[in-house]
Amino acid sequence: MVEHLSKNMATVKVRSELPMLRIPVSLIVDDWTVGYMGESGKLEFRRTYEFLLDFLSLGAMGVRGKLSLVPCIVKSRECSYELLGCIDEGIKGLPRNVLLEILNLVKAEAVKYFDITPEMLTHTLAIDVDANRLLDEMEWEWSQRQDLETLTRYIARALSILRSVGIKASGVTSPCDFGREVEGIYARAILEAEKQVNGIKLTWYFLHVEYGKKRVTPRLMYLKDEEAVVSIVSCSEDYLGKPKVAKAGGDPYRLADNWITSDGRKGRLVELYKNRAYLIFHTHWWNVHREEDKIGFEALKETVSRINRLLGDGIIWMKCSEIARYFATLKAFKFEEFKK
Repeated sequence: MVEHLSKNMATVKVRSELPMLRIPVSLIVDDWTVGYMGESGKLEFRRTYEFLLDFLSLGAMGVRGKLSLVPCIVKSRECSYELLGCIDEGIKGLPRNVLLEILNLVKAEAVKYFDITPEMLTHTLAIDVDANRLLDEMEWEWSQRQDLETLTRYIARALSILRSVGIKASGVTSPCDFGREVEGIYARAILEAEKQVNGIKLTWYFLHVEYGKKRVTPRLMYLKDEEAVVSIVSCSEDYLGKPKVAKAGGDPYRLADNWITSDGRKGRLVELYKNRAYLIFHTHWWNVHREEDKIGFEALKETVSRINRLLGDGIIWMKCSEIARYFATLKAFKFEEFKK
């Protein structure tokens, strides 16, 4: 809050507030794409498709947030890797009609509720974008020693693939810790890539998780000449992982308790809600839809139900892009007195 006093004027108090005086809530889901490598070593799509349908049902409950769409799929088997293709040109082993059906569902329904972002190109091995071949290094390792030009080209390729199938991604998701050691360059590269591909001057990315702090907010990483980059930060662990499921005895209600208990008194989200912090939390699609069951989805649905029922009047569900725009606007705001 800023207090300003001038001659013959009353005190003017200016302060920034949360949107609609409510705490932003956003659900981030990582690692999803149109198919996955099954235990048989073949490309499968049943679980990813079923997950998408269930995820859309959360959107109908009011949930907003982000869903990754990894552009390219790599097959790994016995220490060998094969690039099966990318969603714009087709993927080996995935029928064309199935690919189009999934992408059409994303474009027609998912974008209503969620930002759709690339999680760089493969989420596994890096790609030589000139030769279109796999490199012998994971994307996140490769990223840590790249310059602005190289990172920009790499991110632009990911954005372009989504754009070519009709999806305009306003930000990106970092596979693992992609760009962490060169984060300043990484943030600029995202902005430059977005400007080239989508004409966007305010962008964002998801990289960091802060599950121990009492207050978590986004970070403004770059601001100049009406251009901005915001780092969206998750406030909690992924409570749907196998160790957590085992500890809870497979009980989805006990899993949901980690985020918010049934009485709304405890849980990571409740702790931050009391501190007026942003409630941005994340999970991974394969924890929501496990091979053997959907305990993760049941827990996530219960968490959403509790948030809406117990915190409803005090929160507002927002996409990550909406949070980024609001946060950047707050940080860019300047109060000036115009004298007559």
